Amino acid sequence: MSLTSKSTKSYQYMVLGVFLAEIIFWVFVSAAVLFVTEFTPHIELHRKDFILLLFALPIAAISFLIHLKWKMKSIAKLADYKLTESTFPRLSMRREVWRFLIWRLAVALIIAGILGPKVGSKLQEVETQGSDLVIAIDVSNSMMAEDLGMNRISLAKRTVERILAKLGGDRVGLVIFAGQAYVQCPLTSDYGALKLFLNTIRPDLISIQGTALGEAIDVSVLAFKNSPQSSRSILLITDGENHEDDPVAAAERARKNGISVHIIGLATPEGAPIPKFDKRGRKMGFIQGPDGSPVVSSLDETVLVATATAGDGSFTRAQKSFVNISPIINALNSAEKTRTSNVRFTDYDHRFQILLSIALCLILIESLIPHTTKLK
Repeated sequence: MSLTSKSTKSYQYMVLGVFLAEIIFWVFVSAAVLFVTEFTPHIELHRKDFILLLFALPIAAISFLIHLKWKMKSIAKLADYKLTESTFPRLSMRREVWRFLIWRLAVALIIAGILGPKVGSKLQEVETQGSDLVIAIDVSNSMMAEDLGMNRISLAKRTVERILAKLGGDRVGLVIFAGQAYVQCPLTSDYGALKLFLNTIRPDLISIQGTALGEAIDVSVLAFKNSPQSSRSILLITDGENHEDDPVAAAERARKNGISVHIIGLATPEGAPIPKFDKRGRKMGFIQGPDGSPVVSSLDETVLVATATAGDGSFTRAQKSFVNISPIINALNSAEKTRTSNVRFTDYDHRFQILLSIALCLILIESLIPHTTKLK
C-alpha cells in the first residue's frame, strides 16, 4: 500500500531537511579543515587512521530515511491519515527527525574526539640530522599525456608523496618548470606545508611552455642558498623532451658545487598525444602540429641518462602507474647527514575532552525530548 499524498509530501520535506543538514555539516567540516590547514598548523589529529569513520555519518542518514519511510508506510496500512492523530497520539515524525539530527551531531563529535585533536603548546628549537633535497617537477603541457596509466603530472605528485613518506629529518624544497623555472616552496622540514604546494601544481602555473631542463637545475641549485655544503641533491621529474638549453652542462655545474642530480623519466619511449583542455578543464581532443596530426610526446632517455651521469646521480624510468624510488632513497640515506635546527612544536594539549563533553550533552538533550507531541 502506498503512502497517502499528505504523508508523501511530509516525508519529502523530511528528506529535504536531512539532506540539507548533511550538506551543511560537510561544508562546515571542509571549511574547518581548510582553515586549520591554512592558518593553524599547530593543530593536528592524533589518530588520523580513524578518519574513515566519518563516512558512517551519511550511511546513518540514509538508513534513517529508509527506516522512516518504512515506518510511515506501516502507519498508512493501519490507519487513514486523518485518523493517525487519534490512533497514534504519541507519534511525531518531525520530532523523530530532530532526534536523529541531534543524535547524528553527537556521533560526529564523538568521532572527532576519537580522531584526537591536539593543539601545539610549546615551541622548541630541535636539532635534526638529514639531507637537503630539491625536487624539480616538469609542468609543461606534455606532462598531461597519459601513457603511464594516468597523466604524468599526477604520477609525479604521487611519487613525491611516496618519497616524503620515506624521509625523516631531511629538508625538501620544490621547483616547478616548463619554459621557465621557479621555486614553488623553499627548503623545509614541514612536509605538510610542502604537500599543499604540491597539490596546486598544474600546467597553467607557467605561461611560457617548453621544457628547460638546464634552467630547472640552475634554479634548483639557487634554492640551496644558505644550506650546508654537504648532503645536497636535486631530483628532476620530467618526461625528458628538452627544447630550451643544455641540461648536461647544468648538471656538471651542480656537481662541481657538490650537488648530485637524480632524474625520474615520466614517459614511455613510444609516447602519447598531448591532451588539449578548455577553460573549464574539460578534455577537447589533442594538441596538433602544423600538419594537423596530434603532437606525440615521448621519453628522451638519452638526454636524461647523460644529465644524470654528468650530475653524479641516478636515472629511473617510470613503469605503468609506478616509479621505483629506491635509487633516490638509497642515495639520500648513503649521503653524509648534516645537522640543522628547526623550530617545532614539541608538546601538545589534547582537546578531545571538549568534543566528547558536547556530545554527551547532546545525547542527554536527545534523551530528554518527550515523545508526546502529536503529529502535525
